[in-house]
Amino acid sequence: MNDTAVSTELYYFSGTGNSLVVARDIARKINGKLISIPSVMDKESIKIDADVVGIVFPAYYMRMPGIVERFINKLTNLQDKYIFAIVTVGGIAGSVLYRLSEAISERGGSLNSGFIVRMPANYIDNADALPLFLQKRMFRNWNRKAHKIASAINTGKSGLMTRFNPVMTLLFSRYIDKQYSRGELSPDIDKSFWTDSKCNGCGICLRVCPVRNIELVDDRPVWQHHCEKCLACIQWCPKEAIQFRNVTMKRKRYHHPDVKVSDVLKWNE
Repeated sequence: MNDTAVSTELYYFSGTGNSLVVARDIARKINGKLISIPSVMDKESIKIDADVVGIVFPAYYMRMPGIVERFINKLTNLQDKYIFAIVTVGGIAGSVLYRLSEAISERGGSLNSGFIVRMPANYIDNADALPLFLQKRMFRNWNRKAHKIASAINTGKSGLMTRFNPVMTLLFSRYIDKQYSRGELSPDIDKSFWTDSKCNGCGICLRVCPVRNIELVDDRPVWQHHCEKCLACIQWCPKEAIQFRNVTMKRKRYHHPDVKVSDVLKWNE
């Protein structure tokens, strides 16, 4: 698999940088080409010509983000490809890898290996950002794990699948399903976003949005109700002026410290 003639592409989706860092680190270790999923979503179909294909994304409520599901449904030419996935989670991964495996199978491919990577959660609508010492511990753990994942990919290992904890999944599934059923991932969840008086109309929010869900009207963001709830707009706002309901005003923001807003803009634009 580490033959220089082998071509490798890594497709990733990331709102606040966790999955970007993971994809970027792995791409460097396996000599892969990094491609943001939002940058190819205008295509009617996405033909995969690379020999090795990686998909990196965060889990939202133990599910794939909507944009990742739509991306998978556009893929063609997956037969005989080595396909791996890395899912970043701040909580419980649940059966997200198995959902992904089924989706890939429906497109004619097979998920050869799947990995779960713990990263700091960015859903500050649920809880405050983690303390820095816990964030740094997760980053150190990732640095150690990255070498093992890259080695598995380079040697073409199959059947490696991070197993979800059925007990923890069962314990949390009722809460997760309740959140899901109340529309926490519905496209119009952005009706709960608003801006306070600190907003200066800089437009960063609309530029970091991976699905172009924000427009500026009278120098204020207006959400267009096809939201992924990646929270990029909230977390990257330089004034911390974007809020979610009445719960985020005093909560610390989070984005991966190794990712700059310019990195996000580069891959979104």
